[in-house]
Amino acid sequence: MRLLRGLTLLLAIAGTAALVLASQATARPLTLIASVSPSMNFAYVRVEGVVVDYPSLAPEQDYLSFRVRDTSGEMRVSAYRSTVKALLEAGRLPMPGDRATLEGTLRVRDDEPSLTLNVADALTVQANDARTVDLAALDALPLGARATVAGQARRVRAAGESLHIITLRQGDTEADVLIPLSLRAVFGPPPEISVGDWLTVTGGVGEYRGRRQVLPATAAAFTITPGDDNTTAQRLDIRPIGAFNRDLIGHWVATEGRLTRIREIARGALLNIEDDAGDETTLAVFDAWFSWPFSQTVTVGDRIVAQGTLIDYKGKLEIQPQLPIDLIWVRDD
Repeated sequence: MRLLRGLTLLLAIAGTAALVLASQATARPLTLIASVSPSMNFAYVRVEGVVVDYPSLAPEQDYLSFRVRDTSGEMRVSAYRSTVKALLEAGRLPMPGDRATLEGTLRVRDDEPSLTLNVADALTVQANDARTVDLAALDALPLGARATVAGQARRVRAAGESLHIITLRQGDTEADVLIPLSLRAVFGPPPEISVGDWLTVTGGVGEYRGRRQVLPATAAAFTITPGDDNTTAQRLDIRPIGAFNRDLIGHWVATEGRLTRIREIARGALLNIEDDAGDETTLAVFDAWFSWPFSQTVTVGDRIVAQGTLIDYKGKLEIQPQLPIDLIWVRDD
């Protein structure tokens, strides 16, 4: 009798273990974010989506939050203490452009769903493939996609102590690239970038106030070419002055010619240049003139490469450079 009872107990334990293993081996069905309702509060669900911004990591590294978006909506995910520590140790912090699959406990407050990640193993991340696109094409990409873009650094600024913002220009289009200083442990040492440098960078597509941004996951996502005069002149789409017409007003253009006249005005200077075909235009240089290193040494007859916005001033087409780096003094050897 005792033997029979023992065998019965062993079979019951084995059956229970088999059920547990089977349940673990079977993936929990995905829950669409838009389908979450107040009645699902504290439910344990599985969600899959793309990470659309940088995670927020507390200085003590005991709290983490990030946002994921699927085809139906978006939600915030949070993790605490030991879970955060395990994710950091495993190098699995979710970054923009990653595809995340995660399981956790739902919280629904004021019809806004969020999810708590209870253990690190409940999160897997995989970087999406990156598409190489022009800056102008960023708006057509969905949030959370990964893109590789290129351009010239036009502005480098700090947004508080946790973020650096690099504004890139490619042709008529500008877009911001972010560097998360608060995530140095994951991102790595921030790259040194100066105004005028030429960058190629890969990152997730984010958005701020309706404008697309590029959010690189690591410092290694940058390729930086110092923006010296020769490099800049080679990378510009230089056109003869005769190719400019009224259809290009408001567009970013570049040209080259010899100075025929320099007129300093209260707001800057007006420079007349003539290209090799004999066509002439005016460079309307305002604030940039006062910080251009060669403003007091350049002279009539010198050769200039210039980029800027094509404008209409009293019926005449002029080029309006924006920064000192938009004027290159070409020295004859």
